[in-house]
Amino acid sequence: MNRTYQVSHIFVALLTIGSIVSNGGGISAHACTVMRFSVDGQLFVARNHDWPFGDGLMVVNQRGIEKKGISAVQPAIWTSKYGSVSFVQFGREIPFAGMNEVGLTVDLLQLHEASFPTPKRAGRSVNVIQWVQYQLDTAKSVEEVIKSLDRVYPMPLLPTVERVHYFVTDEKGGVAVIEFINGVPVVQTGSNVSQCALANSTLKDSRRAFANRWWESSSEKRYLRAVSAIDKAGSNGTDQTQVDYAFHSLESVAQGNLTQWAIVYQPQQRRIEFKTQRASNRRWIDLDDLAFEPTEPTLILDIDTDLSGDLKSHLVPYSRKANERLVHAAFDRYMSPGFARIAVKQLVLNYPDTIKPAVLRKD
Repeated sequence: MNRTYQVSHIFVALLTIGSIVSNGGGISAHACTVMRFSVDGQLFVARNHDWPFGDGLMVVNQRGIEKKGISAVQPAIWTSKYGSVSFVQFGREIPFAGMNEVGLTVDLLQLHEASFPTPKRAGRSVNVIQWVQYQLDTAKSVEEVIKSLDRVYPMPLLPTVERVHYFVTDEKGGVAVIEFINGVPVVQTGSNVSQCALANSTLKDSRRAFANRWWESSSEKRYLRAVSAIDKAGSNGTDQTQVDYAFHSLESVAQGNLTQWAIVYQPQQRRIEFKTQRASNRRWIDLDDLAFEPTEPTLILDIDTDLSGDLKSHLVPYSRKANERLVHAAFDRYMSPGFARIAVKQLVLNYPDTIKPAVLRKD
């Protein structure tokens, strides 16, 4: 791993963040919604990704891969214990959503009130978005994710932009909302209906809206609709009818042309089903059919490829060129032209070249 190259580029990016703000870079915040259903012991997690553009890759990530956090402050070093499938929009290894081979799901959603720990905090760090992949790599349960907060914490590369909170579930029925408020993690767990949905308000504000049966923002309105959908989820029919219901529930909280992806996880069946605005046919990937050994190639798929049904035969080996197309498309829309954009793009583009199977490392 070229540590000097990676660290130097992180510092360059951090030092030039100011140009993003001064140049009026970036785009305004947009909405996402996630909800967890439990019907006759069967679990379904449904998530909308609402954003001005929908380009993205689905990535099959191997276990046994050694990685280092994208952070200039005590970056974490780990080896992935579990394989996973993740959805990325700003480059490989920095996903917004995903599920691993033992049924853990992790989703991030924007939260304006988020404030992450200062660099002086003890412990190791990873990038705020990369934290999703870190958990998919290392945790099998909600409990393990929560315990990891004492060791590894998320650190933003773009503090004015990376304001998010996290929704985590596991195959045993665990649910957690993890928010960082004033630099401190606020963790709330439980399985009641008010705990099993999240939008872009703090869970505290969302629960206040639930208690009052009234909303003060679009986020709270979507949260109340999601809670209602969870509460009304029936116990009749096959698993597939419940998946249909999950997609229908996502339509009830959609944000028009901003809703780019609709994803439904089935943690116990290890299946992810999704559709996109550009490719509206539903298709799926079964994680039990995938090879996650570290010697297997990383596989990808453009999520806007017009397909339906099982996607396994359509997966292709990862290529730097595919990642470049995605990174350029995302950051050229997201950041103003200038040195900061160049530095951040180069960091993200080169990061996948730094990770290798642990078994191939030389002491």
